[in-house]
Amino acid sequence: MALNQYGAVMTFAIELEAKLAEFYEQAAAAAPNHADELHSRAKASKSRSQKIEQSRRENVTEITLEPIDDLDEADYGLDLSQYTPSNINAVEAVVQKFYIEASPKINVREARRVLERCLKEHSKLDPLA
Repeated sequence: MALNQYGAVMTFAIELEAKLAEFYEQAAAAAPNHADELHSRAKASKSRSQKIEQSRRENVTEITLEPIDDLDEADYGLDLSQYTPSNINAVEAVVQKFYIEASPKINVREARRVLERCLKEHSKLDPLA
């Protein structure tokens, strides 16, 4: 599905972070040696989801309905079925790719900053070994 509107991009980001939170919780159970890190990531994902939701609500009156090009949900598919460190790292890479590509396309400054902060938080995560 094309992410060609402000609301579609923000909704996708909210759902992406919610899926990540659930994935990290399940991964923590499956990979006990990384459990603390994965629980921390799940908590951060929940927080980001809430911040994006808040931004979407608060900035809806500021948006101008300009179409967004070149963003498609299919480009950001996640394999949430494996809890190996290499797959967790691959999931993070896809999430970062989404934020790198989506952030500049949002024409509401505050909403764009929220997505940029999400990217910054994801970029700070150390790959799991």
